Amino acid sequence: MKTLLSLFLSFFIGLYPGFAQEELNEASGHRHTLGISIQLYPAGIITTLNGEFIHSDKSSLLLRIGGNFADRKDYSDYNDNEKGSGFGGTLGYRRYFQLGSGKIIAGLNADVWNMWIKWKNDIGEPNETQGQTYTLVLQPWVESGYFLNFSNSPIQLGITLGFGREINIITDGKDVGQGWILSLLFYGQYAF
Repeated sequence: MKTLLSLFLSFFIGLYPGFAQEELNEASGHRHTLGISIQLYPAGIITTLNGEFIHSDKSSLLLRIGGNFADRKDYSDYNDNEKGSGFGGTLGYRRYFQLGSGKIIAGLNADVWNMWIKWKNDIGEPNETQGQTYTLVLQPWVESGYFLNFSNSPIQLGITLGFGREINIITDGKDVGQGWILSLLFYGQYAF
């Protein structure tokens, strides 16, 4: 786990100096944004704090940290019911395309989540079983959507659609659900 986190941070830090050398986005005068996001998916919700590091007026590097709250109900192929939570983050790359007073974004992202999942089987039966599993989840995904810029304001609002895959790369305990994921994301951010 520590090795994976170290690689994740090393990758980000290694990329950042190249971004810092770039000129400011001349259209906005902003180099970075800070904000929050809420990501809704059929089996849960992810809330994050975000930092976006502007590379040019056409691209940026995204970093998110936050919590993942899962309620998989009976979606899992392994258990009758799964609920849990955990923490982690995202490293992503975005491209921008100007449209009206805002911009269309297209992004490639990689999430890593530490999740503790409580599972149950044969619920209400005499042979009901339950337990908890720790899993380290890798979630590569793509997103696309629209960010609205308000004139003369550093505030930006965005909505995107995400599609990817949850992959349990480390599991301590009984197998728990993984698979394809579709999500809707809402962003609020402040540019500076």
